[in-house]
Formats: sequence, C-alpha cells, structure tokens
Amino acid sequence: MQRAPHGDQPADQRPAVVIYRAPLFNPSETFVRAHGPALKRYRPLLAGLEDKGNIEPALAFLPRNRGERLRARLGNLDWLAERLRPEQPRLIHAHFGPDGLAALDLAQRLRIPLVTTLHGYDVSRTRAALLLSGKLSWMRYALGRERLARHGDLFLAVSEALRSMAIRAGYPADRTMTHYIGADLKAFPASDGDDGETILHVGRLVEKKGTALLLAAFERLKAVHPAATLVIIGDGPLRPLLERRAMQLGLAEGVRFMGSQPARVVAEWMRRSAVLAVPSLTARDGDAEGLPTVIPEAAASGLAVVGSDHSGIPEAIIDGRSGFVVPEGQVEALSARLIELMRSPDLRRSMGAAARELAETRFDREAQAERLERLYDAVSDSTPLTASEL
Repeated sequence: MQRAPHGDQPADQRPAVVIYRAPLFNPSETFVRAHGPALKRYRPLLAGLEDKGNIEPALAFLPRNRGERLRARLGNLDWLAERLRPEQPRLIHAHFGPDGLAALDLAQRLRIPLVTTLHGYDVSRTRAALLLSGKLSWMRYALGRERLARHGDLFLAVSEALRSMAIRAGYPADRTMTHYIGADLKAFPASDGDDGETILHVGRLVEKKGTALLLAAFERLKAVHPAATLVIIGDGPLRPLLERRAMQLGLAEGVRFMGSQPARVVAEWMRRSAVLAVPSLTARDGDAEGLPTVIPEAAASGLAVVGSDHSGIPEAIIDGRSGFVVPEGQVEALSARLIELMRSPDLRRSMGAAARELAETRFDREAQAERLERLYDAVSDSTPLTASEL
C-alpha cells in the first residue's frame, strides 16, 4: 500500500489506524466495511487474511504468497507487522473477539495499542460452543480470551447490554465501554410514506435472527391482512429450510427471499416498507446479537420497528413511540404488534418520525465516528478515559 499513489499528490499525513478483520469483508458485515470511510482525522489501513470480494485488493494488506497465508493460518502475523511498520500506525482496531486475539501479538510487535470491537457472538457463545465450532480462529479464541481481556487496551461493545455481558464474561469494566456503530443518515434518508403492505426483514439467515419465528407470525398476520408481503433480505445456512417452511405454511406467494443485497437496495426497501421486523433470539449454542445495525438504519429511514426484548435491541427502539419491543420468542406478541402497525398508517407515521429523531440523536454515524476518533486519541496517548466516555 502506498500513502501517495501518484507522484504529484502529497502523502496523507493523518495518523494511521490499522482496521483488522481476517475476512475483508463478509457480505453481511457492512458495519465493518463502513468503519474506514467514516474516519476523518485518522487514515485507515485495512489488514486481513482473505479478500472476500468486497474491497479493492490494492488498498489492503493481505498475504502475498502461500508462505504468508500458511503462517497466518498458524497464527503468525510477523510478516504483516513488517509490512505495516513503514506506515507508522498509531493503533490497531480489530472487529470481533477472535480477530482481537489474533491482532494482539501484532499490536505488541508494533508496540501500539489494540482496540477491539465486540459484536455479539464473541461474548455470548460459550467456550464449549466455540471449541466445538470447528473454526480454528474461534477455537483459539476460546482458549485465549482471558489473554485478550488482560492485555487489550480498549474494548468497545456495540450495546450497553453487550457491555454488561462482556464484563460478566471477564472483560475489564474499566476498559470496556459501549460504542454504537450508528447509521449513515444520508444513505438512509427518511421516507415520505410507505406502501402499506410490506414487512421487511434484513439479516443473515441464522438461528439468532428469529426468521422462523417471523414466518409463524406472518402466517397469523396474513389471515387478517391478505395483501401483506414479507420481504426477506439476506442469505445464510438456514435459507433452504426457511423457504421450505414458508411453502409448508402456504406463504410461498406472500414471502420473497431476495438473498444478499447491497446497502442501496436495502435503503430502497426501507423507504417503501411499512414495518421492519427484528425478532432476534438467543440461539441454542448461545449465539446472540449485540445490536443489529439494521435497526438504526431503519430508524434513520423513518421506519417503525417491531423488535424483540433481546440484548441491545431495546436500546434502539423506544417502546410505544418509535416502534414496539415484544418478548423474545413469542409468536403471538410479535404478530399482534405487526398487525397493529399494518392497520394504522397514522401510527406508522408518528413512530417513523420518532425513530428518525432517535437516529439523529443517538445513532448518527458521523457523530459516532468523531467520538471514536477521540477514543483513539486517548488510547494512543495513554490518557485515562473519563467517566463520561465510559
């Protein structure tokens, strides 16, 4: 990577932060992909082990040959440290606990601080589940989480609920704080109205997203609102099972599985949909949400949300004002609130306005990026974080 790609352009003199994520980036991780572009005072350097087709390879530090790939797989990132050293990074920011552990030796070799964002499963999954996952990075994390907690400089939990869970799991209270990811208020502008028919569901199709529960609730809703449509954006291992379930429930004509879609398509559906449904729950292996970024994005779009009382979801919905929070795992409560919103355009309109206001005050990505850069300043200067920052 060159700091001055063209001879007639000055080098970027901003202090550098290494954004480390082993896969750069998984399609569903738009929240990680948006990290670098949101920074203003810091120069982002992407570093990882695998190009997933969602970045420009020339702009990232990746293994260049089989030897580096093999060493990386064995947990040795010395080659990456040597390639990053000329950039004089101020700190490393890793996403997810396993990548935080992988980046710990890298940070120590470069003698710079390590910031790790905890997103959900990396806190909620049990050690046994991580060890039995078959994923080498997760297995290493199960065995080395205490080391990361001891030596990492700062841990950012994406919700207050996740922060509390992380502290109970052994992360240090004085170095673990809540930092909301936020939403791009320009990319998700408030809508003037909705189609009155579409219930939107966005997320990777895995157990914790509660999509099977939503199908059961939608069956009840169709009985009183036959014109309703459920649009499901996202892909994942449960998609074939969920498609079969929709057919078994007689919902094949009313449910659209659209697979993974770019952010602009998600934004378009948010502008036209009547309600966003986020019925997340704790999976059998302990997998749980931190705070789904789709909720702040929906709020920015002025879209009312029905979400479950799960992890950080209630932090992004003002129950009864910007949406509804329903008990986790309860089909009846979920369907009742969806029906209530589908029946009342005025309620959707008032809740949508309140949701947009919440997005502007709590989840503005630009404001969150400014706060993040102040945290970078503090951790790189070894300045103690104040009580207000924590």
